[in-house]
Amino acid sequence: MSKYKAEITDTTLQDSMENFVAQLGTEQDKRSHSKFTNNKRLSMTGNEEEINAMYRTDWLSAKVVDIVPDDMTREWRSFTGDIDPETIKVLAEEEERLDLRGSFNLADKWARLYGTSFIVMAVDDGNTPDMPLDINKVKLGGLRHVKVIDRTQINRGDVTPNTDVMSRNFGMPEFYRMTEGASQKIHHTRVIRFDAVPLPYREFQRNNYFSDSVLDRMYESITNFNTVSQAAATMVYETNVDIMKVKNLMQYLQTAEGTATLTKRFTLAGMQKSINNMLILDTEEDFEKKSNSFSGLPELLDRYGSAVTGASDIPATRLLGSSASGLNATGEGDLKNYYDMIKSKQITKYKSKLDLFDNIMAKSLGLKDDLDLAYTFNPLFQMTLKEIADTNYIDAQRDDIYLNHGVITEATVGKELKQKQTYTNITDEHIEDLEEFENVEPDDLEHELREEEGEQEEEEGEKTPSGKNPEESGG
Repeated sequence: MSKYKAEITDTTLQDSMENFVAQLGTEQDKRSHSKFTNNKRLSMTGNEEEINAMYRTDWLSAKVVDIVPDDMTREWRSFTGDIDPETIKVLAEEEERLDLRGSFNLADKWARLYGTSFIVMAVDDGNTPDMPLDINKVKLGGLRHVKVIDRTQINRGDVTPNTDVMSRNFGMPEFYRMTEGASQKIHHTRVIRFDAVPLPYREFQRNNYFSDSVLDRMYESITNFNTVSQAAATMVYETNVDIMKVKNLMQYLQTAEGTATLTKRFTLAGMQKSINNMLILDTEEDFEKKSNSFSGLPELLDRYGSAVTGASDIPATRLLGSSASGLNATGEGDLKNYYDMIKSKQITKYKSKLDLFDNIMAKSLGLKDDLDLAYTFNPLFQMTLKEIADTNYIDAQRDDIYLNHGVITEATVGKELKQKQTYTNITDEHIEDLEEFENVEPDDLEHELREEEGEQEEEEGEKTPSGKNPEESGG
């Protein structure tokens, strides 16, 4: 066995291309000195001033923040579970009372603006706000109201993360303390948290356990677009520049009397030119007009606008209000892709939050624990009348096949047609009649038919004279 130990040394490896002849990848290459930095750190606590200014004064920043939450809550959702229409009405009225859709919209906006926001639920379960919420103990009418707050209303100095790796809340704060009022401490189970741009855990810690604003990554793109727009607007003031050449100009400007004489001279010349488009010059004066060219500016604005739309993941037709470019382009394909993205976000970001809220809301309303609270998000893309008719026809064919095979019942079809508002005059009583008819056994139905036939024969016998054939009596 060797008595020598292997010596381990630290060595830095650089895996990149170098070309000493062309100086690529070496210190002589200017590109090698480029690096990414995060000097702005807009989402750091205490740096909200510029974010507020961007949202309140810049239309593009405000649309980047607002459009996605507005679209995610525009058509909202429909309950599709096996529940009666009256219960659906009760749930819808409770959502309206609490303004659930508006609260989700606002919370998502403040999350996109500041990085993180919360919906605080005022729920009476017999415990104080700093204790975990026990859904099974929520009292009847216990869900009193909900309130949206942003991260600036949370005391960042009193954030204690969960260190139990087996806990569902691992790495997240156990409590949130308000900065206003009595600095109330609220347990994390009593809030619904919204996050915009997730961060790696160490960066998450450095950011006081808050996420980043969507404006952080888009700061340069938005700044560049506004710079080009403002530069183009400034050029309007210099569309046409009049140039006058005056002999001994510098001598005039050396005295106050000479300066006043020149000012009066060209003020009158400008007024005269504006009145009758005539300019009278001295033989030793010379006039020249220069015009700025705006060619290429629209293309330049489009390029920077495209960078913003790419960074925001919102199509230009929705973000900038511009028409689609290209041969036979309508922008419909871009909008469909965008709406698909919105639906994906609804499922990944909203569904778990709504599922939790629905359980609390059902308890507060006194509904059954095993109630089917399934729902779907309503489509954003509005179909034409022809597309609606085609869809209804396909659905009718599907329902007919399933009815014939005994998979569904007529009452099930009636409920779906009522929920989809395909037929607005389908009443709950009609659906109840269908369900009652479905519950009748075939033998009972046959017995009822025989009884009805017997009653009809008796009525006809009473109308016919005794002992005579109906045909004879008619004669």
